[in-house]
Amino acid sequence: MNFVTVCAQATEVPREVYTSATSTALRCNLLLPPVGNKAPTPIEFNVYGKAAERFQRTTKGDLLYIHGAKLRFDLESRTHSLHGGIIASVTEAFPIFNTVILGGRCVKDIQQDDARAFKTTADGLMICNQTLSVNTGRNQADLFNFYAINTAEDKLNNAELLLNFTRKGTGLTIQGRLITDSWVDKETKEKKSWTKIQLTSMTLAPKTSGSAPVEIKPHTTVANHEVAGLWGGKTADDIAEPWGLNVGSNLPELPGQFNDTLTAPPF
Repeated sequence: MNFVTVCAQATEVPREVYTSATSTALRCNLLLPPVGNKAPTPIEFNVYGKAAERFQRTTKGDLLYIHGAKLRFDLESRTHSLHGGIIASVTEAFPIFNTVILGGRCVKDIQQDDARAFKTTADGLMICNQTLSVNTGRNQADLFNFYAINTAEDKLNNAELLLNFTRKGTGLTIQGRLITDSWVDKETKEKKSWTKIQLTSMTLAPKTSGSAPVEIKPHTTVANHEVAGLWGGKTADDIAEPWGLNVGSNLPELPGQFNDTLTAPPF
């Protein structure tokens, strides 16, 4: 699973990118609003097919709502990008969304004595880092670093759950948000940033066993009633048109975007 819903601001006019003799795409750099005391998150956005026809009207500074995009990560450049989705122009009155849902498998065991993977702070915070491999098709996958942070008094200790229940190969679905840390290097005086996924909730895959699954029988009978038409008789396809076209899988690869060989990046 790979599903992203965000609000963003265009920092440039979309530019056309050649992908094949019969297909083109639009690419545009965006800024996601900051989360808490973090910095705004810069991210590249790619739009395909007929959705690109209307997206090309976007101008610098436009506020956008993007629903159902796919998140990718380029190991070489260490940058995230968004692909596809339903796009709408919004105003500042529109609420800010920043939701990432990913499903895949953990790529490592977490060693409690490794400060890069798990640590506690003097303020009582617990921080745990894990990496998720998310299938992108054609026997390839993207690797996403994410982390959980909580105090010992929190009702839901996601950091502790990651430490105790995830191992290499563990199936996991996470919900989080994209955040960016920004700082000035003390030696070079250069401004640097690092974008990552902050975990908000997670679901472990069911444990497998050798026995056959138990049949679940319904206990309630629901009467068959006709449902009145909603939204003036329009369907979801009507509402999504034309933004919802070509949102699914099998999107064309953009030139120079991703490596075929994946290795887990260091924290």
